[in-house]
Amino acid sequence: MTAGARGSVYVASRLVPDVSRAFSPGAVAVERGVVVAVGTPADVERGTPAGFERVDLPGLAVLPGLVNAHTHMSIPRLSGREGTPAPSSLPFVDWILRVIAWRRNAPAGEFATNVGVASREAVSSGTTAVGEISGPDVAAYASLPLRARVFVEGIGFPPEVAGDVLSSVEETVGRIDRFFRTGGKVAPGISPHTLYTVGPDLLRGLSLLGARLGLPLALHLAEFPAEMEFLASGGGEVSTRLYPAVGKDVSFFRGIGVPISEYLRAAGILREGLILVHNVHLSRREIDDLRAGGAAFVLCPRSNAAHRNGSPDVTYFMDAGIPFSLGTDSLGSVATLDMWEEMRAAAGLYRGELPGEELCRSLFRAATENGARALRLPSGTLSPGAPADFVAIDDPGGEVAGRTFSRLVDRGEAKGVRLTVIAGKRKHGHL
Repeated sequence: MTAGARGSVYVASRLVPDVSRAFSPGAVAVERGVVVAVGTPADVERGTPAGFERVDLPGLAVLPGLVNAHTHMSIPRLSGREGTPAPSSLPFVDWILRVIAWRRNAPAGEFATNVGVASREAVSSGTTAVGEISGPDVAAYASLPLRARVFVEGIGFPPEVAGDVLSSVEETVGRIDRFFRTGGKVAPGISPHTLYTVGPDLLRGLSLLGARLGLPLALHLAEFPAEMEFLASGGGEVSTRLYPAVGKDVSFFRGIGVPISEYLRAAGILREGLILVHNVHLSRREIDDLRAGGAAFVLCPRSNAAHRNGSPDVTYFMDAGIPFSLGTDSLGSVATLDMWEEMRAAAGLYRGELPGEELCRSLFRAATENGARALRLPSGTLSPGAPADFVAIDDPGGEVAGRTFSRLVDRGEAKGVRLTVIAGKRKHGHL
């Protein structure tokens, strides 16, 4: 923004403030990091006080910033022994062990470096907010350029470790909360990692902690077949390979013994504010039961495909009208943190009868307002009073033929992002 200007009016060839409206041309006025007006250029400029600079964006479309609802930014692109990229299509237990080995041997500053690299990549591709699973170096999030909900991870299966893990999680939540209270864009959440790495005592404890602090919780669920075998019987690769490789004995576990929704309900965790990530190996009845209990869903189709873990039931989520968000997972699983690619991957899994424009409208909602709502972040749409989190991309066209969202999903790409603005500040691009 020009020195002395009160605010800025961005005038673009097109403005899509949410999935229900589009203006061609359109404008958004921003003051002190907040949207003050959206609409046609004439209406916005007429209703904006004197002293706002005008920023012309010819040939560009202004959209709400994308929301990547599930990331692990501290995990990098992993390399093999010869320095070549390690394939994420390793059998999943082997991949998990590879990540554990990397994490144990990573030099002290690597986690913060990885978060910085990943966040810059995300911003450059049009993402303005993330749901992040915290890495070991929490200080790395203090200066995060993105808006974020950072979920502090709790891991511990044996009952005797629950107390120590709970204390550690609560202390880390407090550190992240201080970042937020001192003017940051990062707010805390809690992540019971998975049902195969979090035992019943710790799960109940984390649920109670989240309820006491009023925080959302994120749980990886039904990501791969061996997980489901372990939950059903206590057997399979999780018990015979994963835990022995890290020196743990879980032979006492014989499965959860009840349907997943009942297990989560008994732990007190199935409620509004619970975010379930992946959801590949859930039946449609299980999805319905979890939704009825208040859960929100994040799908990560590219990560699931990379690990050959199967695919989420995008068709059912769409046709049943079940809201979901999209996430990329980590760079250890996928080649990029590009939410445009994630939308296209989800579109490729749909087998129902929705017209293409309606399918893509729903996917764009999944990548914007649904993600923000699940994460309890105030972004995802552009309206007066909302944070000025938006992107300007090469205008893909389509308004005349009624294909605005089809064109956005089909043609949107990271290299077409010309400007990324977060809280009114330009974080990517040059004008």
